[in-house]
Amino acid sequence: MDYHFNTYNGRNSTPADIMQYYANIVPFLGVVLGDTYEIALLDCRSKQLVAIANGHISGRTVGAPMTNLACQIVEKGDWRHSDYIANYSGVSSDGTPLRSSSYYIKYDNELLGMLCINIDISAYTHISELALKLGGIVPNHAEQASEIFVDGVSNSVNQVLAELYGENIPQHFSMDERTNILRILSDRKIFLIKGAVPRVARMLGCSEPTVYRGIKSCEAMN
Repeated sequence: MDYHFNTYNGRNSTPADIMQYYANIVPFLGVVLGDTYEIALLDCRSKQLVAIANGHISGRTVGAPMTNLACQIVEKGDWRHSDYIANYSGVSSDGTPLRSSSYYIKYDNELLGMLCINIDISAYTHISELALKLGGIVPNHAEQASEIFVDGVSNSVNQVLAELYGENIPQHFSMDERTNILRILSDRKIFLIKGAVPRVARMLGCSEPTVYRGIKSCEAMN
């Protein structure tokens, strides 16, 4: 597991110390709770995962971007009025249903990060659906996922393309289309992930210098 923080020093701790403290708990909880529980530590300042255990559940690794729900929590300031959000629905990039909870890590009126626990509930869902069908009852799938998990760069790019074009993703992008895609990816902090630029360049069918120029243009506009 990759994460790099300072040592936790108790009462005289700094934000880095506190995040290290929670990072140390991540692998412990992953072992204790078992492989159907994903434990993820999100840094809200860099807007990416900095530690994760049992990442096979959501398909994410260290460096994966902040989820849609986490972005909403930060932007709306919901964390100021509570210490956690519990038992909301989520879905992984491959469609696995999850039950999720997030604890807000605060320091001096700042949201440093979130300690998130995501439970793979697919087995329980399958069992409950079988039980309902035995009774002649049609399962209700009305509940919508509150949080969508994506894995790193490729899934993030695919998600943006699906949002823009649906099933009709063009094979080639115009300069304006590519600029718009890069702007969205930049806003979502995708380029903070190591190796993002060459991967995005391959997926958009352009050169790495073109991506770098696009990123600089987006930064100049902000």
